[in-house]
Amino acid sequence: MSARRLIAMVAQKGGVGKTHAAKLEYDLLQRRGRRVEAWDLDASTGTFAVYDEAIKTFDLNDSSEAYSWLDDCYRADIDDVLIDVPGGRIDDLLRTFGDNSVDALVSAVRDSGRELVVLTPIGVNIAETVTAQVVLNAFGETAARVVVIKNGRFGNADDFVIYDGIEVGGERRYGATGDLAASVGAETICLPCLAPRLLAQVDAERLRLCEAASATGADRLGRLNATRVQMYLSSVEAAFRGTSLAIDGVIPQRAAAR
Repeated sequence: MSARRLIAMVAQKGGVGKTHAAKLEYDLLQRRGRRVEAWDLDASTGTFAVYDEAIKTFDLNDSSEAYSWLDDCYRADIDDVLIDVPGGRIDDLLRTFGDNSVDALVSAVRDSGRELVVLTPIGVNIAETVTAQVVLNAFGETAARVVVIKNGRFGNADDFVIYDGIEVGGERRYGATGDLAASVGAETICLPCLAPRLLAQVDAERLRLCEAASATGADRLGRLNATRVQMYLSSVEAAFRGTSLAIDGVIPQRAAAR
């Protein structure tokens, strides 16, 4: 049975691929026929909102905002609500509930009848890895589902040694973030990478990724590149299958904390 979700894209550090992951999830959900509403919570300078004019905005700095993404969580005609939170502004998101409380956010989403899925991407360097601990510590022991995304733009699945740990001279080093993820039952997914040159072409043509994989993309990027984008989207959908980010909405039972 498919779930109704609020999917929150969060990261304490910019540049790790949070908004790219939001674009992928947004496109793939719609292509599958899921009814999705998306929000960019950086109303002033957010890059997610310019991806599609249907994406709504919410200003975390404006306490007078009347309608928000939370209202969409209560809409029976929406399968998934997707929010892109500005880098480093998790506390600002929580503060919109008045008491800076993780529990208040989790309870609000649960009361709307949705699963809360919190996605946080990481890179291979220390600064791109350990900041995920903020999200894991905040949401790991709540009813939220936490998903750590290894961004393939930075390397292959086994290149994330700061996250996973590594044996050096018979001694295990690093791995504290991966251990924390396992201890709270978080999921870890490796996000495939689209060739940077092709991704730049898609962006320069102002195409959504799903458009780049269509006849429109074939006309503007060439048939071979459109096929490459299509293969990329299929590989991302496969990576998300069987996880809390599954495009069909069929999500697994929560992993037991270790």
